[in-house]
Amino acid sequence: MTGRTAAAEGASPPVEQEMEELFYQRTRICLWMGVVFFSFFSLLDFVHCRPFFSLFFFYRLSFVLILLGMLRLLKQPEVKRHTRPMMFAAMLLGALIISLMTVKLGGFASGYYVGILLMVAGGFSVLPLTVLQALLLGGSMYLVYALTVFLGSPPMDHRAMIDVVNNSFFFLSIVIVTTAQCFDEIQTQVRSLRAKKSLQAINRELKHYTGNLESLVKQRMELLEESDLKFRELYNNILDLVVLIDPTGTIRMINPHGAHLLELSPQTLQGRPFADFLPPRDQDMLHGEVMDRLRRGERVRGVQMQMLTYQGQPLEVELSGNTVAMPEGDQCCQLIIRDITATKEMEKRVLESRQLLDTSRQAAIFGLARLAECRDDGTGAHLLRIREYTRILAVELAQSPQFAPVVTENFIEDLCLSSLLHDIGKIGIPDAILLKPERLTVPEFDAMKRHCEFGSAALASAEKNSESISFLRLGQEITRFHHENWDGSGYPHGLAGEAIPLSARIVALADVYDALTSSRPYKPAYSHTQTRQLIVQDSGRRFDPAVVDAFLKREHEFQAARKQSATALRAS
Repeated sequence: MTGRTAAAEGASPPVEQEMEELFYQRTRICLWMGVVFFSFFSLLDFVHCRPFFSLFFFYRLSFVLILLGMLRLLKQPEVKRHTRPMMFAAMLLGALIISLMTVKLGGFASGYYVGILLMVAGGFSVLPLTVLQALLLGGSMYLVYALTVFLGSPPMDHRAMIDVVNNSFFFLSIVIVTTAQCFDEIQTQVRSLRAKKSLQAINRELKHYTGNLESLVKQRMELLEESDLKFRELYNNILDLVVLIDPTGTIRMINPHGAHLLELSPQTLQGRPFADFLPPRDQDMLHGEVMDRLRRGERVRGVQMQMLTYQGQPLEVELSGNTVAMPEGDQCCQLIIRDITATKEMEKRVLESRQLLDTSRQAAIFGLARLAECRDDGTGAHLLRIREYTRILAVELAQSPQFAPVVTENFIEDLCLSSLLHDIGKIGIPDAILLKPERLTVPEFDAMKRHCEFGSAALASAEKNSESISFLRLGQEITRFHHENWDGSGYPHGLAGEAIPLSARIVALADVYDALTSSRPYKPAYSHTQTRQLIVQDSGRRFDPAVVDAFLKREHEFQAARKQSATALRAS
């Protein structure tokens, strides 16, 4: 058995080889994404920096041709083993191209460096990188950006130094956050691959032990009436627990392997109630569902339950059974019980790994969202309040027949997670505008409006690198449309009514409530009563009336959430 199992395991590639194959497949995805997005962002060049459009188009076209050349080379088997250096070179070259554009647009004062941050966030979330690789690659991309802009720009003044510090802070923050995500993902990938191989090995071993058990049992049962000796031989040689119980549940016969599992001899077990080796909940299942079906002549298959050995050790088992006629003419129940404890333990570990991955992803998402918020809200309390207000509104809307088919539990969970990302596009807004203590001028406000498009584009890129993560799709809707108004007077597209996604309509009210009840350099915080009055006045103009009704039904919960946040801040 050991030789066959080892041979079977040797036929499958090792974990390291599968990780290299995964890196190769995802490198091709990243290179194609680079081809598409570097070409697509020529539209941004045309709108944002038309005087340099021809030069920037030449830069982008050259880089796209290099990426296409890499994709063609990677089809060659002898080049495939150089996938990592080629991918790292492509990332560094992309950083250089964007840095050259940044030089033309004002050096460190230009927000075009956000393109490199998108490359880091997108590439690191797709590629299975180790912590060392992520840090080296991220640090190298930062050096390419910093040196290129420094050498290509005039001598720096005080303002330029502020821009250097600001850009470096966000660049290195993105690298650190994405490196943490890389560590979590590669650990999860390795654990998943090892768990998969362990499960495969267990299944192969179980198959070897049991063989064609069902056909063997059927054949032997057909010969049962011919010889009691053949009947007993079958039970003595089967490697699963096989037990015969009479209609009262008393053990009539048990095979040696089954007796060994229960830690008693076959002779000691005969005459004992089978229920003695079951926990109370499974005793009810045996005497109820299982025995009733067997008495009706039905076959029982795949019933999972728990057994207890003589010493009280739990065993996870899978039970199948049918009725058989004994040579004496009695009707008994034959139960074939397979020990699946090892399989259940492996399934539990895989589940725990997935739960850990979900927790780590949520932490990473909150960290990314705070990168945008911490420039004007270092506590992160705004994000937590928005998430709580969003949950309150969504739970109330779920009670309405109009919204119940859409606002499901999964929708609410994804909505609350994606609401954290509503202003992530602010990372592309210059500090001079974002942190201005006075009200913005018209040109400044037009620039501020672009955070909707920046955020949506970043999340769209991340979604293409993911495995159909639903909250990223909601995040795109929220970041792009949470400043649209019900009457069509909002931005960036002037959508009206139900043309605005429901997710954005919900977060819009939550965002405005928090903004009004929070103090700003240019205004004091409004009371809940004042804020409520303004929201009601804007029902049907700025806000969806249905969302306003949900707010009014749950306004006391808004007040409680606001007070709880204030108390937590004072305590900290």
